[in-house]
Amino acid sequence: MPCKFCIKYLLVLSLAFVAACQPLQRPFQPEVKSSWRAAPGPRASLYVEAVKNGPPDLNTAIAAKLQNLGIPAFTGDAIPDRYYVQGEIIEKPDGRYLSWTIYDPQNRDTGLYTAEKLPDAVEPLDMSAKSIDVIALKSASNIDRLLGGDGVNFATLDKPVIFVPIVKGAPGDGAESLAAAIQEELVKLGLDVLPTEKGANFIVRGKADLSPPKFETQIIQLTWSLERRNGEQVGKVQQRNRIKAGSLNGAWGATAFMAAKGGADGVYNLLKKSEPKYFKSKS
Repeated sequence: MPCKFCIKYLLVLSLAFVAACQPLQRPFQPEVKSSWRAAPGPRASLYVEAVKNGPPDLNTAIAAKLQNLGIPAFTGDAIPDRYYVQGEIIEKPDGRYLSWTIYDPQNRDTGLYTAEKLPDAVEPLDMSAKSIDVIALKSASNIDRLLGGDGVNFATLDKPVIFVPIVKGAPGDGAESLAAAIQEELVKLGLDVLPTEKGANFIVRGKADLSPPKFETQIIQLTWSLERRNGEQVGKVQQRNRIKAGSLNGAWGATAFMAAKGGADGVYNLLKKSEPKYFKSKS
């Protein structure tokens, strides 16, 4: 018969062995693990479907405009579990409309929709590149507002923002000094001038033509060409002057500002004629 001490020792050893076999406690760990992941919100990823009854490349143009507004929109093959927007050109008694409806990843209508009237002259399946660009910008602005964004401030799109590259053909330091001088004069007239072409919607290109010396004089002609960012020419301003031969082969100094003032005034008048809505809103 085993002694009491031996029985007690075996009992304690058995309990210790049982305790050692129990799983270790892991405090603060979830009792159930889930593999479910929420779908990205529409401002994080938005699929733009092809526009029903519209040109095939309109959705691509709209996706690009949405990307400029900070929404990672995409076209092509749809990706599961993504918000998407459906566009359709519909006929109403008062004309054609482009409607947009946003759906969630489970294909449910979110109740977010917008519709914009198309110009009567626009044929949906025969839109020009310019018409597509205008419509895409308006649609992207409306979709952005549906998703809590600010959309596009169309009032600022009409504001002339200018870039002036160096002046071609100018002798001496005229290439840089003339460009800097006309920039300063344009700013004095209340216009916005940028140091690079990015962000500008107008470009003022300067060109200098110098005649060969004759009787110790030369004729210099400055041409300031006002162009839109897409290359369309708005107009030109020309200045002619007789100078002493070789007098502009070095530093232009104050002469650059005298020449630039007349050029800036001419450019300003061209802008007033080409952008009457903007200048009328300022008066």
